[in-house]
Amino acid sequence: MSGPAVLIADDESLLRRLMKRVLEASGLRVEAVGDGDEALAALAAAPDEIAVVVLDLSMPPYGGLETMQRLLEIRPDVGVVITSGLPPEAAMDALLARHRAIFLQKPFAPEALRRAVHDRLARRCR
Repeated sequence: MSGPAVLIADDESLLRRLMKRVLEASGLRVEAVGDGDEALAALAAAPDEIAVVVLDLSMPPYGGLETMQRLLEIRPDVGVVITSGLPPEAAMDALLARHRAIFLQKPFAPEALRRAVHDRLARRCR
């Protein structure tokens, strides 16, 4: 497969594998990692290939928002989708809006994940 890739960073291995399968079934290249450090390393290794990052809000070692900020230092234009079982707080809403990130409340339907990732890809191409 060619084209832009999606990076999934979630410490729940079953959910990570399910998200990877859903996105690959829609024709995307996907890399999946288990924490923020692995996400940073993956983006640094292939900064021009990864177009969208799907991040769990509460993964080690420093959480999704700090991971997002660090990823944006490497690639300011990378699309971001934040997932969490907790509802977003007002402060987080402002941060997500500033970076044009999408928030997906867990549990989410496979179609919601596909839509969010494809929306981030479409915005990147504009």
